[in-house]
Amino acid sequence: MKTLLLVLLLTGVCSGNELLGYLEDWVNVKWWDNNIPGNCLMGCFEPQPYITSLKPYSSVNYGFTFLTENPTPSQVSCSNAPNGTSGGASGPCPVWDGKAIYLAAASKNGAAAITPSTSAATPGIVSIAESSRMAKMHPDGPKRFKISLGGWSDFARVGSVQNARSIAKLMGKLVLWTFADGVDLDFEHLTPFATINGDDEFAAYNALVAALREELDSNVKPQWSSFAATRKQQLQAEYNALQPWQQADMKPYYQTNMNFMDEVGKNGPDHLEVSWTTRFNAFLPAGNPWNYLLPGSPRPNQTFATDNEGAKIWPQSGASFDTANIMAYDAGTPAGALQLNFTTIMNNFVTYGKVPKEKINIGFEPGEQAAGGVWEGMAADKEIATYAKQNGFLGAFVWSVNPSPTTNPNGTKLAPELAANLNNIIKPTWRWGPAPVYTKCDPTTGNWPGL
Repeated sequence: MKTLLLVLLLTGVCSGNELLGYLEDWVNVKWWDNNIPGNCLMGCFEPQPYITSLKPYSSVNYGFTFLTENPTPSQVSCSNAPNGTSGGASGPCPVWDGKAIYLAAASKNGAAAITPSTSAATPGIVSIAESSRMAKMHPDGPKRFKISLGGWSDFARVGSVQNARSIAKLMGKLVLWTFADGVDLDFEHLTPFATINGDDEFAAYNALVAALREELDSNVKPQWSSFAATRKQQLQAEYNALQPWQQADMKPYYQTNMNFMDEVGKNGPDHLEVSWTTRFNAFLPAGNPWNYLLPGSPRPNQTFATDNEGAKIWPQSGASFDTANIMAYDAGTPAGALQLNFTTIMNNFVTYGKVPKEKINIGFEPGEQAAGGVWEGMAADKEIATYAKQNGFLGAFVWSVNPSPTTNPNGTKLAPELAANLNNIIKPTWRWGPAPVYTKCDPTTGNWPGL
């Protein structure tokens, strides 16, 4: 058994099942705290609700970091694409500026999470690192934690292979600074980007995946434990430079993190994951583009431009991806909300995409959905999760861990309930080998016990 576990770790092959949750980094956060470096300019999760919300999950994705200087959730198309439209719903889709990975609009103080010259923890690094730390120090045991790049609001293009390599370098650097367990690529606009003159966006995206895999394996993992020691020294120097009254107020943060760095170094790096988040229509059979609809579902007059998008990604990049997350929600159309056959969608990925079952998570969004989508209900999701568990799929994910009570009041109640039900069905475990051992944080403060 020990030999088998070692082989799995060395080859990056996972075992077990996963329940993944997406974090909304703008919900249940504080926007100022004098006792945390960077003052939470990019938001810091309130510890108690954050820790409580993670309970059913084995893994979480921190959403979102961006390539764009101006995240725009209301934008739906590219005005500079051949099929672009005019009006408020359309906007420019520029090439990444090459300057930074952002957590907010570039005009905001502290928005650049990481740059090529970053040599000290930015407010964004502190926010992500604290989220990562509390996930690993969770009272119920460690949770895997990845950083999501992209999301609907990110309308900046990679644009070139050279940019792809630079982005991979920056994301690897951000993983190291935050001791995250990898990167989730949630690029939702590749198809319209690829229509812009002079842009081979799929080639750039595939280059990003390959470069990121190489960066995590060859550069980040070898530095992991030594950088933890370096961070502890940096934290100690920062603390020593504080005034006595500041030291008293900030001791819980600094002592917690210095203690944590000792354990990070001792545990060493886990497998550093690269995941692909995509839509339900990424793989389809020839001549049957609606095979994933249930009988009685509305059927639009036109197929989706993104149909079979996965065929431009998985053949080139599948070996570099550890996980494929299927967004099976937000399926509104002018003809009405689509009624999805989830088992067909999962099997489309296996049959037509040649995606291994053990890499596939099926995604749910309970409560309110964007684009006129309608949730299929608790009973349906439990049935689908049971199918996934019984048929060798990796597991499931939920958007989101912490829905906004303002925009998703029903989701705020339903998401924790669904996650608890999925946990009982999937029975998630640590994916790669034995789980690391971390001291369990105080469930109220998120700090080291006793601080």
